Amino acid sequence: MDQKVSAGRLKPYAVIFGLPIGVPQVFAGILLLAFFAECLWISIRTPLRANEIAQIQQGQLWLAHRSEEADARSVLVPLLAAISVIGDGPNFADSSDSMTFRPTPRSWRWRARLPFVLIGLLLGASLWYVSRRLFGNPGGFIALTLYVFTPPLLQRSATVQPSIIAAWGAFGVIFTSIAVSHTLYAPREVVLWNWKRIMLLGVSLALSIAAQPALVLLAPVGLAYLLYLVPERRRASLIIFAAACALALVLLFALYRFHPADLASTFTGFGWREFSPALFARALTWSLVAIFFFRMPGVMLLLMLALIAYAAWKRPRYFGPTAALIVWALLMVAGVTLPHLGGYNLFLVSLAFAYVFIAGVLADLLETHQAGLVLGVLAGMILAHAMFSVLGLSRM
Repeated sequence: MDQKVSAGRLKPYAVIFGLPIGVPQVFAGILLLAFFAECLWISIRTPLRANEIAQIQQGQLWLAHRSEEADARSVLVPLLAAISVIGDGPNFADSSDSMTFRPTPRSWRWRARLPFVLIGLLLGASLWYVSRRLFGNPGGFIALTLYVFTPPLLQRSATVQPSIIAAWGAFGVIFTSIAVSHTLYAPREVVLWNWKRIMLLGVSLALSIAAQPALVLLAPVGLAYLLYLVPERRRASLIIFAAACALALVLLFALYRFHPADLASTFTGFGWREFSPALFARALTWSLVAIFFFRMPGVMLLLMLALIAYAAWKRPRYFGPTAALIVWALLMVAGVTLPHLGGYNLFLVSLAFAYVFIAGVLADLLETHQAGLVLGVLAGMILAHAMFSVLGLSRM
């Protein structure tokens, strides 16, 4: 993994659970608290939508072992939502007619959504950690600030839906694969030494696939990065990745109570044959992509700036930004060509990788002779991005 600067050189204020807590960690914590507050604002003030209540209902049916009445293609999200509201309000599984509507208590608004808010926090922390390791403190704070004030990600973190789980899982698949590669340069036992990363990679694969089956397409990408970074130990790489895939399969089977037919329905129930490159030629496709980015004007402008700098300047074209750029582009292409299998959800998943790419390029620009100009432009764009998000919340 590219480490432009060594993170954590400053003397920490304290050490908690073996982790140093210094100035960067404090500022990152403040940003994550702001993200948490924004999500709670949305969760408490926004009534549960019909599709969220349906997810809770599906989860209650699964908990009541009435899976034949539930949608076997989607288990993870309903279970998280249903477990969060156990003992509070109506249980749809108690009724002989599982589709009977009953009023839901107000406390369900934040209780059912809390697991998704916490996963959003974990994704933000992961994004900051990876970007900071790759590009130093400036890169970490650029990526995290963009994430904390992104309206679509805030909305998806504060509602009962799969996108934020899929995004965290996908992020873990790619960057855990990259992290594993660096441990293989040490002369240690392959599987025994890497058991923690194997578990993390397996959990990431399981989460991403359970939340968004189309993300199974990222598994070969993670393996390709792993093989590329350690060409001398490709056999060891294959062993580690195979072990992680086996763990992911076990976790998926456990999620579906070891019913192969239910697990298979996750993949057979979606239109895998709908892949259509011809959608790129349609004006409607580009209109939808434009609408997606126009909801985040600051992100759109910074992404355009980063793409121009990457194309015109050789310095940022190393593995860190390039790896994130490739995954972002693949997810955008998959979102366009697989509209019913992934579509808009894949656009959302791609944002974390876009932020890593932006952070890498801008961190390089901040080290040039024009650092003052770059810092001024960057600060203005990020401030406008944050104000746009906060004003959007105030109007909700």
